[in-house]
Amino acid sequence: MNNQGIIKLIILLIIAVIVLGFFGISLKAVFSKETVQENLIVVWEAARYVWTNYLAAPARYLWNIFYNLLWRSFIENAERIRGGKPPLLLEGQPELEFSE
Repeated sequence: MNNQGIIKLIILLIIAVIVLGFFGISLKAVFSKETVQENLIVVWEAARYVWTNYLAAPARYLWNIFYNLLWRSFIENAERIRGGKPPLLLEGQPELEFSE
């Protein structure tokens, strides 16, 4: 589902580059200009500032929740299944028997 959006975005970017080339606009020439490089540096530094001062702590908090609740339990259960044991969720539950 989500891959379709990524594929559409890639196709759209390719079409945009082709259209720019059709109109004689060189991306290499645009990005080699000093003012464009300075603007990109300013945007990059602003993004780093926002990440460091506002987004890093909440992202780390959410990552720790994901890691502790989901990822560690997934790895534990995968190792149990590989060892021939049932996952922790199913351990101790009665097995269903189907009569023929």
